[in-house]
Amino acid sequence: MPGMSDEFGTVNIKPRSAERSREIEVMRQHYRRHHDALKAMAADAPTESLAGEYRRLLAEIESAFTKLDELDHRPAPSDTQPMKTAPGTRPLVTPPAATSPVENEPGSAQSRIIIIVLAGLVVLGLLGWLMWRASSDERPETPVVESPQAVETVETTTVAPAVEESALSVEPAIQDYGAIRKGTRAARQFEIVNTSDEPVKVDVTRSNCKCLYYDYADLIPPKGKETLTVTVDGAKAAAGTLQETVRISAESDASITTSFKVTATIR
Repeated sequence: MPGMSDEFGTVNIKPRSAERSREIEVMRQHYRRHHDALKAMAADAPTESLAGEYRRLLAEIESAFTKLDELDHRPAPSDTQPMKTAPGTRPLVTPPAATSPVENEPGSAQSRIIIIVLAGLVVLGLLGWLMWRASSDERPETPVVESPQAVETVETTTVAPAVEESALSVEPAIQDYGAIRKGTRAARQFEIVNTSDEPVKVDVTRSNCKCLYYDYADLIPPKGKETLTVTVDGAKAAAGTLQETVRISAESDASITTSFKVTATIR
């Protein structure tokens, strides 16, 4: 229409573009945090297969970064410098490829954002599953301790045979007569003790020197004792030290026995 201002034919899309840019930046920061976490987990992965899964997820997140850059119309990084013409002329600039009008439509941009969000949810789900798997792989197995079967031990007690004490004893067990001159005699007394409940008839053996004489009652009453007088005859003993062992035994049982010693010096 003639005279109509050109302002009615323009549409202000800056607010909507700024809002979409903010959403894309929030998603880019969200992906960047997961990218850093996956990178650290891949370096510390306990197994190579788990590290490969982490690297695969890193590649998917990097692909999502590329798609976000396309939506935000960010130029791809390039290390090449533009070629210049002769001095005094402008550099040759390659014009950007024509963008399809469909890509500039708001509906197309929203659908691509929805696809990227769904892809991010899938990546997050895989990330959670891999973290659970890693924690289950690193969990130490509880060792199974087999309890030993109870073994019954039977203690055998060896009963030592009772030692039968001799029913006879002599007091004192040894007696020194001191010095005895040749041609003289010396007498000392001993006591024969019967500790049994039965009377014991005893017999006193003769000495090897044949110089000892005995005077005693041969029947010892139960729990009683009798006096035994032993005389040393210096006339029949050899000069020097005299040492004699005298044995007393029961006539009914030779195993019931006792003994005593006589010492003297014959001059």
